[in-house]
Amino acid sequence: MGRCLFVDKISYEDLFEDEKKVLQSGVADLTDPRYCDNELLPRYKFLVDHYRKLLKISKKVVSISDSQGRLLNWHQSEMQNLLDNANQGFLTFGRDFKVDRQYSIECTRVFGRKIAGKSIIQLLAQGSGTLQETLHEILEQVFSCPKGLKYVELKKFPAIFRIDSKDIHVECKLILQQDDAVEHTLVMMILTDISEKLKAEEQIRFLSYHDKLTSLYNRTYFDTVLAELEKKEVLPLSIIMADMNGLKLVNDVFGHRQGDLLLVAMAKAMQKSCRESDIIARWGGDEFVILLPKTSKEECLKVCERIHTICDEIIECGIPLSAAIGRATKDAGNASLLELLTIAENRMYSDKLIKSREFRKTIVTNLGEMLISRCFVNDGHQLRVKQLTADFVAFLNIDITSAELKLLERLAQLHDIGKVAIPSEILGKSGSLTPSEWDLIKSHTEIGYRMAQSIGESSLAEIILTLHERWDGMGYPCGLKKEQIPLWARIFSIVYIYDVMTHDRPYKKAFDKKTALREIELGIGTQFDPDIAIRFLEHISLKYKKAGV
Repeated sequence: MGRCLFVDKISYEDLFEDEKKVLQSGVADLTDPRYCDNELLPRYKFLVDHYRKLLKISKKVVSISDSQGRLLNWHQSEMQNLLDNANQGFLTFGRDFKVDRQYSIECTRVFGRKIAGKSIIQLLAQGSGTLQETLHEILEQVFSCPKGLKYVELKKFPAIFRIDSKDIHVECKLILQQDDAVEHTLVMMILTDISEKLKAEEQIRFLSYHDKLTSLYNRTYFDTVLAELEKKEVLPLSIIMADMNGLKLVNDVFGHRQGDLLLVAMAKAMQKSCRESDIIARWGGDEFVILLPKTSKEECLKVCERIHTICDEIIECGIPLSAAIGRATKDAGNASLLELLTIAENRMYSDKLIKSREFRKTIVTNLGEMLISRCFVNDGHQLRVKQLTADFVAFLNIDITSAELKLLERLAQLHDIGKVAIPSEILGKSGSLTPSEWDLIKSHTEIGYRMAQSIGESSLAEIILTLHERWDGMGYPCGLKKEQIPLWARIFSIVYIYDVMTHDRPYKKAFDKKTALREIELGIGTQFDPDIAIRFLEHISLKYKKAGV
């Protein structure tokens, strides 16, 4: 009738007001008896009533349809959001192998571009002609073979692809659609970026058989190759066991970070000394083992010599790179690899015992040189305090043993050795120290104690630890007082302080001798042992008198 079916706030009778007037011949009152016999009017009213009902039903139908449409759109939007946020790529394609318009956003990231209408074969093959042929052949079979075989053929599709430096796992699923009795086949692909997963798995595999710090093989890997190395084909088989020297000292003094550098340096020295086919493993802590297949005794000895030579060229933290080494070779016989390992280990410990004294001397020499070069020690300081201590001990008429004499000589050389671990900028600071800087300076006695302990000098360590204690108990680090402080520490400290006061330091100019003696006199009974301080003043005065000063 040319009118809108859905008009709110208007009665259905009003919609057809004009038509009713025509039927009523212009008479407005439909109840007038004169028009009751009009045959068209009842029939028309009947049609109006039915049409009114039809309008109501139509309105409900359209309302339901609109609601279902909105619900469908909402579901589609939610589904797309889920797919886009699933961190996986979802796409479909049909018989033409072209990707359908709807796909998840992850697909764009995987392929680096929009892919609607693109060939899935070209997208996955990444320019490889051979791979394109393989994929095309598989998919042709999937789309052309009977329904029961489609799933079998689809399983032949590769599962991992390398796409723009990304490792992508591909899972394929069939979607079979029925339309007017015609069956259509779609393939849905689920793409998952497993690059990080593969890297993590590779890292786990690496760490399972390698030492994380040095990247050498670990003991677990060593155990896995034992069976292979028991075969005759690898004979003669040689083994080298090495125990690194000085690691504990570096860890105690310079920290484990520097100790780790020492371990890495040792690993590199061994790698340079061996063939790529040799197996080098960190056995644990500071121990290493090297397996040398098809290596004679003479060749094994040359490897050991190369290790020593390379180590001599490397110095980390002032500590020479060094290792005690034991070796063993199996030419034939029934000796097992573990028995061979035991022989090499015993020889290694024997070598360590023989060389330990020599190595300690080397460490002392190197640390002494570091003390002079890094810690602003006045040139000649060590020799002066050594001589002055010997003279003062003689003046005190102390009966000293040869061992005690050597101890004092070593003390003169290493009394400040803990300062090698203190930053040079703090040791050489000309201005006042902050409280934290002063605490760091005071820590050198404990560091020196640990260093002396590490080289087997326990008596020396005790004296180094107590050199800055005071007679009145106000010193550091332990607050010892009076006779609690070892005698040699009380004697040496006054000699040491006198030499420091009478020679220039970066942070203080030297005192003249009279001023220095006056300072010592002021410290009698507080900083210094009264008896020793008085005797020291007498000794210096007598020395100057003899020298005519």
